[in-house]
Amino acid sequence: MNVAQQIITLVGVLVGGLMSFAATTLVERSKWRRTHSTRWDEKRLDAYSEYANAVKTCSQLSYRLAAARGYPAGAQPIDLDEGLKALAEAEIERTVKWESVLLLGSPEAVAAGRSWHETIWKLSWVARGQDVDRDEFIGIYEVTGRRRDEFYRCARTDLGVRSGELPRTTRDWLPPESKHDGDVTDQQ
Repeated sequence: MNVAQQIITLVGVLVGGLMSFAATTLVERSKWRRTHSTRWDEKRLDAYSEYANAVKTCSQLSYRLAAARGYPAGAQPIDLDEGLKALAEAEIERTVKWESVLLLGSPEAVAAGRSWHETIWKLSWVARGQDVDRDEFIGIYEVTGRRRDEFYRCARTDLGVRSGELPRTTRDWLPPESKHDGDVTDQQ
């Protein structure tokens, strides 16, 4: 074998080795990115679901307290002292869970989450005894449902959930005389 053939063979081995190294590096880098992305997706899912559960607890306690105050809340009334104490604890938990959403959530989901818990605050004011008329209470309830739906829409988009739109919130719990003919606007 002459020197030229040996050099060509050696260059072929070197080029093949470099290409193999480059391909392996690209595959490993891609795998690392996918693993890294999946890890953050899991953490975002946890943050969103824990926060949503905490807000839902606040809203359910607020509905139960509102029912105890005579509002058409469609919930089982709760003892006022017991309910107010539970609501205060639930709001602390919601605040703690909110921090994870702020750290990991998309800007859209953070804005929607903030908007949702702001309507829950209004609902909690009624639960604590702020007097509002029946129609205003129903309006707060309806806006709360729309804001919750918007938070879930934004969270699902951020998580890449592609199963379609969620069904709209209904007002089936309301007595017939309380139902509005049209949607209440977000005047709150």
